[in-house]
Amino acid sequence: MTARTSPRARSRRTFRAALALIPALALGAFAGCQIGVGDQACTEQSIVNDKDDACPYGPPGGPKVRETGCPELTILDPSACTTAPTWAEVYSILTGPSAGCTIGGCHGAAPGARGIFLSADSSDAFYDELKGYSGAQGYPYINEEDPSRSWILCNLQGTPGGGAPMPPPSGLSDTDYAIIEQWALCGLRRTGGGGDAGP
Repeated sequence: MTARTSPRARSRRTFRAALALIPALALGAFAGCQIGVGDQACTEQSIVNDKDDACPYGPPGGPKVRETGCPELTILDPSACTTAPTWAEVYSILTGPSAGCTIGGCHGAAPGARGIFLSADSSDAFYDELKGYSGAQGYPYINEEDPSRSWILCNLQGTPGGGAPMPPPSGLSDTDYAIIEQWALCGLRRTGGGGDAGP
């Protein structure tokens, strides 16, 4: 005659077996997390804002992307800047419909997104606001003292270090960006040969 096991004893044995399985399941789950996680695919060549790139838009769980500072600009020789765009042209693009920097939901209504209020009525006030804004970079968005360490292009293009492209979601048209890029590489001047105060 076989000994009968009470329901309570069976329940305890089942519970102990389940407890013994927990470490094995946890180890398997952890190992599974380490394989094929999108963020694990991050390399120096990863395009941070490209949703088709595995980094950082893959499944959660991998290390977060740490953006470094924006790359320095290579400022052009003045002889290459005799026909550079003016600040008035740049201001017109940034306040125009394609960029929309001065619309209410962006930077056009005080205090403005991220505390940056950009004037639709004064190009000087607009310029001064960008010149005074450092953000996480630790140096100005428009840096008159050291134009190579300005992060306007990095931000407009969404280069790693500059955040998402401006305006969201995909930045300026190639034509508009090229005008601002030429102005920036010619020294970000507000007045003179590379720029004019505008309206």
